[in-house]
Amino acid sequence: MEIKERFLNYVNFDTQSDSYSHTVPSTSKQLKLGNYLVEELKSLGIENAKINEFGVVYGTIPSNNNHQGDVIGFIAHMDTSPDASGKDIHPQIIKDYQGQKITLNEDKELYLDPEQYPQLLQLIHHDLITTDGTTLLGADDKAGIAIIMTVLDELIKENKKHVNIEVIFTTDEEIGTGVHHVEMDKIHAAYGYTVDGGSSKYINKSNFNAINMEVTIKGRSVHPGSAKNKMINANTYAMIYDHSLPQFERPEYTEKREGFFHLCEMKGSEEEVHLSYILRDFSKSDLDHRCYIAKKTAEEINHSLGYEAVEVTLIPCYNNMEDILEKNPQVIKRITDAYKSLNLDYEFEDIRGGTDGAQLSFRGLPCPNLGTGDYNCHGRFEYVDVNEMETMVKVLKQMLIK
Repeated sequence: MEIKERFLNYVNFDTQSDSYSHTVPSTSKQLKLGNYLVEELKSLGIENAKINEFGVVYGTIPSNNNHQGDVIGFIAHMDTSPDASGKDIHPQIIKDYQGQKITLNEDKELYLDPEQYPQLLQLIHHDLITTDGTTLLGADDKAGIAIIMTVLDELIKENKKHVNIEVIFTTDEEIGTGVHHVEMDKIHAAYGYTVDGGSSKYINKSNFNAINMEVTIKGRSVHPGSAKNKMINANTYAMIYDHSLPQFERPEYTEKREGFFHLCEMKGSEEEVHLSYILRDFSKSDLDHRCYIAKKTAEEINHSLGYEAVEVTLIPCYNNMEDILEKNPQVIKRITDAYKSLNLDYEFEDIRGGTDGAQLSFRGLPCPNLGTGDYNCHGRFEYVDVNEMETMVKVLKQMLIK
């Protein structure tokens, strides 16, 4: 099966995760793809493929050249983002792209325009797969799954000599709980690689440190007709709190290694308001300073009101994998050696986000990220470059062949 066909098959599965769910996985529909992948792995001859009660898929392929060295893991996630619908996806295939504006949906006047997305001009003569403008595509991370499965398929059919291989397909990566139910005592890999989005030329060995922040503001509701000197409107102080944070340290004003405060949600009434933030920084000390600012801002408002109106709760999420990978240089060397052997250019790029690999690195499995050729993920403008997917198949195979 060609990688394009494999990918198009996977995106037929609606696998959106749900951050408000209390089940594991967060949506049962992820299990449908998990069970399908187990059967596909078994059809390739990987009889030990299995899915655990939490939806995590495992499979191992022993070395076929008496290689007793490291076991190498490849990881991808099955869920798609809750940010846009992942149901009834209708992909569009653009063969031999010529640099034109691509129509996603004429009725909705949605287009992939190189003027707005200049990366497209780097993909001339490539085959692209886009959405129809009504859903996300799901290449994050079904492109990663398709790449890994194609690698296994080709290695087995070609009887290439390879090292020990382990594959892990996780659930709920998009809501930050993807590896919570990976059973580390069942993992044999010495190190691994998430295959999870971005240009095929980029190697990701660093990511944000991440903290989620919940802010509760308690006001005093009084009938507006008799509210003078009595009402304390929690909505007003929610706006004051947000505007008191550094105004230009937000996602829309930052790039590269610049961190931010990001207000994700605000809900409530005069009596009580809840604010949900994410705080991000590549430097742990800089992130600690953001936490200090957040708490100090609450203290100042509380002092002005004379009671504990603002409560801040900080929830650690994940850390920068760079700290772990610097201690394991062989993990990055294996990737760069593969690129050099194939005469491919590569660059290191910081992830302004996180991956399963960030959490796995701190659970004992050093795990940088590799690209898939997926762009504009999490929305209707998502597209994937088939040629880059094929390139990554070559890179992964080169990493495994001995």
